[in-house]
Amino acid sequence: MHETSPSTVLVVEDVEEIRSHMNAMLVQKGHRVLNSSNAEDAIRIAKEDRPLLILTDLDLPTFEELLQKVGEHDHLDQIPVVVVDIDLVEIKDRDVKVLSDFDQLDEMLRGLAESAK
Repeated sequence: MHETSPSTVLVVEDVEEIRSHMNAMLVQKGHRVLNSSNAEDAIRIAKEDRPLLILTDLDLPTFEELLQKVGEHDHLDQIPVVVVDIDLVEIKDRDVKVLSDFDQLDEMLRGLAESAK
């Protein structure tokens, strides 16, 4: 069984400009970043290199598919799926954490990395 990679974030975003922006902010904070533009590739990447968390957005065309596939895999269902949204939308009946900014994301990553040690 694979171990979770400390400080590794899988960014799942279909818009290249947004994905690049997320990537740059995470790398600047010292995190290793993996990238995907859809659910299918994200699951393949997550199986190969267990990220600490999966960062995506609610507008991802394959958002529902991503959640479904993460939930279907026993070794992936422990990886938090996170959305950063300034509106702090509520997602009912979903195991998705919604954070208001990247500082909260960084705090969460530090906590997860400590727990993984």
